[in-house]
Amino acid sequence: MNGYIVTGASRGLGAALVAQLLADGGRVVAIARDCGPLPAHPQLATIDADLADSQLLPLLAERALAQLGGCSSLTLINNAGTVQPIASVGSFADGAAEQALALNLTAPIVLCNAFVAHSTGFAGVRRVLNISSGAAANPYPGWAVYCASKAGLDHFTRTLALEQQAAANPVLAVSLYPGVVDTGMQGEIRAADPAHFPNLPRFTALKAEGQLTQPADCATAICSYLHSPAFGQQAVLDIRLL
Repeated sequence: MNGYIVTGASRGLGAALVAQLLADGGRVVAIARDCGPLPAHPQLATIDADLADSQLLPLLAERALAQLGGCSSLTLINNAGTVQPIASVGSFADGAAEQALALNLTAPIVLCNAFVAHSTGFAGVRRVLNISSGAAANPYPGWAVYCASKAGLDHFTRTLALEQQAAANPVLAVSLYPGVVDTGMQGEIRAADPAHFPNLPRFTALKAEGQLTQPADCATAICSYLHSPAFGQQAVLDIRLL
């Protein structure tokens, strides 16, 4: 049985990934601030945690891995993230940038570190999938923190993948762009102040024109790629180009 840790698992793409992985017969540890919305399942364990609290993360990863004992493969999916603050530089609310960086960048890095450390000696396949964004490669006014955090996540993933090439049983690491998915984050984007986010009309039009990918469809594509021989061949990838 394949074992998975999924962060940001209570809604949107995270919840869709949990549902798909369980449907595929996997065992899943879901981590979110509140896992209450997830339906009960015999192969699902949940952990309520604030991933922006960096000091808790190593113990959190160890606890999650302990619940996946006996699995034939181990996968960490870092999906949790925030697009806030949507604001021009010079107008961030106090603490907003720090909170976003803790969730979008520090949490995946620390969880990856703990995942690699605690799974050393594991004989099966090990994977890390970091959910990134095209904003990592393209600057958007109003998204300075989000763009920077995702760019950092991409480069961290590249470095992890490069390091693992020399390992006896290398961790396969990928930073993945899922496309524009119809989640709560998109709702936040459409509610942004146009004075701070000049690209607002584009995202409003994507919703109005039905061009957003549904979370379940995106999760199906991601899980198919996750279990394909191609996973890990490129450290940074856009799911829409597969």
